Amino acid sequence: MHTTSRRHFLKNAAILSPVLTFLPSYLTAGTGSRLRTGFIGLGPWGQQYLANALQHRDIDVRAICDTDPAAIRQSLQLFNEAGYSRPEVYKDSYSDLLSRKDIDAIIIAAPWQQHYEIAKAAMLAGKHVACGAIMGTTLDEHKDIVRISEQTGRQYFTLEEDSYRTDLLAAANMAKAGLFGELQAVRAGARPDVLPAAHNGEVSSYPVYPALAATRMLGVGKDNPVVSLEVIRQQQSLAINKPHPKTGDHRLVFTKGEISTIRLTTKKGQTLDLQMEAGKDQPMSTGFKVTGTEGAWVDTFNSIYLKNPLPCSQLWNAGKPYIQEYAQPAELQRYKRLNANSECAQALQEFINLVSQPNGELSVYAAATNSMIGPLAALSAQHNYTVNFPGFNNSTI
Repeated sequence: MHTTSRRHFLKNAAILSPVLTFLPSYLTAGTGSRLRTGFIGLGPWGQQYLANALQHRDIDVRAICDTDPAAIRQSLQLFNEAGYSRPEVYKDSYSDLLSRKDIDAIIIAAPWQQHYEIAKAAMLAGKHVACGAIMGTTLDEHKDIVRISEQTGRQYFTLEEDSYRTDLLAAANMAKAGLFGELQAVRAGARPDVLPAAHNGEVSSYPVYPALAATRMLGVGKDNPVVSLEVIRQQQSLAINKPHPKTGDHRLVFTKGEISTIRLTTKKGQTLDLQMEAGKDQPMSTGFKVTGTEGAWVDTFNSIYLKNPLPCSQLWNAGKPYIQEYAQPAELQRYKRLNANSECAQALQEFINLVSQPNGELSVYAAATNSMIGPLAALSAQHNYTVNFPGFNNSTI
């Protein structure tokens, strides 16, 4: 596939002055500019990001779009609570929103089946895109989004708030500092601290694992790409939420069960195991575990193991002191007020940082890599074989 780098795109734009008219004012109007943003999809997840965007000093939310009148009413209430002027509202189609010249970026929070078509149209209209975890449903759709991002220079960024958990960011810092030695494996499952005691409605197949955090820890990128994927079924330790029979207090109970796991293997031979199913009868989590040559950390009971020269000292210890030591304060100073979900705020801030750097690397490669996990896992499970993982680019995740 022919690849045009973002740097090459901007270099040509500087030479050919007419092309500059297509660059968003956010990139050309100076540091005082705000990112003029539109929202497509205003369900509960989209409203979380909208509430944070309305508090960000560098974001100007100008338009919203949804076909659900209730979602629009709830979103307009968020504007009122934030003291924001009323946005332009689009109820029937997102096309008119995308045609606006005064919109630099689109937050896509529509149902995942629509992500590909909306993101494609948005980037072709010259907008940066921030979207949920699923980019598309086929390899061709993923390649198409990568190609369009390369050709237009528009960023495609995955909003995955679970990867910005304080404990995962601290564990990543521990790994970077060498506490675990050379990383060998990461296991990523559903978030245990908010695990429900029972399913509310239908069991969702939407990804629940913090894949971005896991791939970053392993250094997946140009020098260490994912090379293969397989679905394996095996006995694993599982955490479930069993409220106390008398007090009703939340508590995790550990058990064992046979479940399907997505196993990715990197060029360096590391493995990344991702929880594939949420649990039909009981919501469950395999937890998040980092394993290296010199130690390990697991989130379900927040414990850390570090190799010690003394045989009598080979014990698991409380992880809390290490989490506190290696956690770094989030850079959220540009928010006037933080809402309850600071992880959404961090994900949104990273998107802002990304689009404010015209010569930065395109994030679409990491997004495509993580999004392709689902379709390839379905293929592997259906035919019971190991799948070669496609390479999208040599950019570092």
